[in-house]
Amino acid sequence: MAYGPGRFLTDRHGGVLIYSAMFMALAVGAGALAIDFGRLELLRSEMQHAADAAALSGAVQLNGQDDSMVRAENVARNAMAPSSNVPTAGGGAPLNIASVNFYADYATKTAALSGLDAKYIEITFAPQQVNLLFAPVFGGPATRAMNASSVARVRPFVCHAPPLMMCDLTEQDPALDPTLPANIGRLIRLKEPQAGGGAWAPGNFGLLSLPDGSSGAADISNALAAVTPNDCYEIDVVTATGSKTNQVKEGMNARFDVSSHTDPPAPNVINYPVDTDLGADANLKMGDGVWDIDTYWTDKHGAATPAELAGASRYQAYLFELGLPFARNGKLTSYPMPGGVAPAGYTEITPAAATVPVNGANPTLPDFDGVPQNTPASNGQARRLVEVALLQCVADGVNGHGTYPTNGKYVEMFITQEVKDPPDAAIYGEIVRSLSSFNDPEFHANAALVE
Repeated sequence: MAYGPGRFLTDRHGGVLIYSAMFMALAVGAGALAIDFGRLELLRSEMQHAADAAALSGAVQLNGQDDSMVRAENVARNAMAPSSNVPTAGGGAPLNIASVNFYADYATKTAALSGLDAKYIEITFAPQQVNLLFAPVFGGPATRAMNASSVARVRPFVCHAPPLMMCDLTEQDPALDPTLPANIGRLIRLKEPQAGGGAWAPGNFGLLSLPDGSSGAADISNALAAVTPNDCYEIDVVTATGSKTNQVKEGMNARFDVSSHTDPPAPNVINYPVDTDLGADANLKMGDGVWDIDTYWTDKHGAATPAELAGASRYQAYLFELGLPFARNGKLTSYPMPGGVAPAGYTEITPAAATVPVNGANPTLPDFDGVPQNTPASNGQARRLVEVALLQCVADGVNGHGTYPTNGKYVEMFITQEVKDPPDAAIYGEIVRSLSSFNDPEFHANAALVE
């Protein structure tokens, strides 16, 4: 059948093809743009994940030590992904950290002055330029820059520690920092602060409210005496009020089997001598680590000091008397030795047998006899080790009841002797090591993203 001109002009067959072509063009355009935006989102996600990983890795290093910011930045830079999987304007250029910033308080953007107060780490990546494939066809840009940043903080907490803190001697003299390796083996005489106003002084010890908030004398004394105190202390601790001299004495002396508490003692309860200079000067707070081991050994063992204990710390003498193999590098101690092997630079010490001092005439006095009358604690040699929080008492105005930061600064001490009656009621602690998440399973770094 023939079509006339009028019929051709009014014929609507095939009109849907026009709309189909229009919609197909739009769909192709949208799909092309979706590819570009998908590539952008993939790069953004990859950069953000890398920034988060770098910030978290760095935050773990913020343990309140002088070098913590240097360590944190090094770890953060090494933790990021080496390159992007999305082609960029540079042909797949590596993801580079543009800046690393540290803050004491991120809410107020207060910059950290040193590793001592660094609590937050901010990672910012250098922008990545991405070539867009289809956007220019539709009048869009040929490239687009993608950015990523992340902020993480550390909130370390220590578990099974006694409610004990000391005012950091670093505030008196940086050379007296208890966490310095050079100060391991030195003896600290911890005394209660004097009554009255003003901040507590470096070298004073104080008590902490328990993590559940209780701070009664009996509760604190029980926690001091416990083999494994319950709960955990976070980065900020609450100091307890009031003098509890007798409670401190009874709690600490459970380790020496001379206490009203029934908590088990250490396997060796002998009292060790103080540093010579500390004994000669009642005002001295930290000794030089030199004590008369030769006189002690002759008096307690009736023999010369073993050659392998020349210049040893009291903690090393304690391990030797217990017959426990350990390794030493001067006064640095490795116990237990990792994998049973002495670390590089250390010498392995293997006692032939346990030789805890015995004195039949004074079997219950730690000044003479080291064998406890009761069954020793299940944690063995660790019974005389305590974890002590270090507070900046002068800078933070620590005095009485309050909440104060530890900045994650803890030190492990060996309690060298029982606490005497007043006025000599001091705690004598020999520095064993600085504590961190790297050397103590009870110390947890607990890093978390802030933004």
